[in-house]
Amino acid sequence: MKLTSQDYWENHWKGYTELDDQGGGCELYDDIAPFLPRGEGLSFFEIGCAPGRILADFCGRLGYTAYGLDYACDPAAIEDFLRKRGIKVGKVEKGDFFSWKPEERFDMVGSFGFIEHFDDAAGVIDRHFEMVKPGGYVIIGMPNFAGGQKALHWLFDRKNLMGHNTRIMNVPFFEDAARRNGAQIIQARYTGGHFDFWLDDEAPMLARRVVWKIVPPLQAITNRILPGETNPWFSPYLLAIYKAGGGPSASKA
Repeated sequence: MKLTSQDYWENHWKGYTELDDQGGGCELYDDIAPFLPRGEGLSFFEIGCAPGRILADFCGRLGYTAYGLDYACDPAAIEDFLRKRGIKVGKVEKGDFFSWKPEERFDMVGSFGFIEHFDDAAGVIDRHFEMVKPGGYVIIGMPNFAGGQKALHWLFDRKNLMGHNTRIMNVPFFEDAARRNGAQIIQARYTGGHFDFWLDDEAPMLARRVVWKIVPPLQAITNRILPGETNPWFSPYLLAIYKAGGGPSASKA
């Protein structure tokens, strides 16, 4: 079952109609890119690709041909956005992830902030592997709304929290997916530092003001008292990079 609706995502992306004016890319790019092959001739397929910035980041910097699917996007607008940046575009389509049938498999299949919006997230991640070439790469990124993050979202961002499956926000979930699909785990971990916290765009202004005040001191405290670089309670992201079985080894960047 989906935890968010098509109307939710169409409304969410209304503010991104002028893609050329939007900055940023993938928050996890620097964590992921060193573990991927690079070069022309490789395809990168993003599930939930609106508004196109993540495709632009990976394909523009690593030389991939861009493919994408989203059920709340204008494919022509995303393709135009990518081509204006000199990115080779395969095809961007509008459709439902579960009924859409790809014409081919891809060298890289990725999603970012996607699988956690479904009750059956295990089935969603398994379908990623159905779309990747043997020996290709599956990349998953999502926010960490579990642990201490869940308590903060419950206090300040409850409506947004209800649209996320927090049961899957842990490293064992990623490890189980590797076993089911006969894949090698290249990375499966928390990232983004010891602490960060943000609110959905629709959160009340009062909640925003409180969060603006509490985030800096909480970042300073967690950085001082917690060992290592990340932790499962407050680190803001999780990521997994898999190498699918059945193909030759690809060289790292």
